[in-house]
Amino acid sequence: MKSNPKNEVLTLSFHESALLKAIETSEMSSVVFIRDYIQLVFENDKETVILTAFTLPTVLIKNELFNKQVVGYCDALCSLINQAVKKALVEEGIAISLLFENEELVKISLREEDYKGTEAAMFSSVDGISVW
Repeated sequence: MKSNPKNEVLTLSFHESALLKAIETSEMSSVVFIRDYIQLVFENDKETVILTAFTLPTVLIKNELFNKQVVGYCDALCSLINQAVKKALVEEGIAISLLFENEELVKISLREEDYKGTEAAMFSSVDGISVW
């Protein structure tokens, strides 16, 4: 597991990107709102995987952008429950992006200026844990 002090650039390894691929084709089964962070829970035939967003994600639904300051943000995230992820990408120092089958998009910023703590996100599955 890697930490990300604000004065250090975190390099994502191929192994961590490969772990995130476990989300692809999985359906989002729940959204958990916990004080100042969110957990996106995904299920497939083999396992349940969790993407914890310490930097709150933005959501693009039908060309409308939602963030935590926009009315309907929670509803936008919850509307993705039962939707399958088509593609999961990590753009170094930019964002973790989840494209859903209906072309809706969730992005977790990996820009240093958006971090609320030492980590932006954590992914956990039976194969391991990745921290950005």
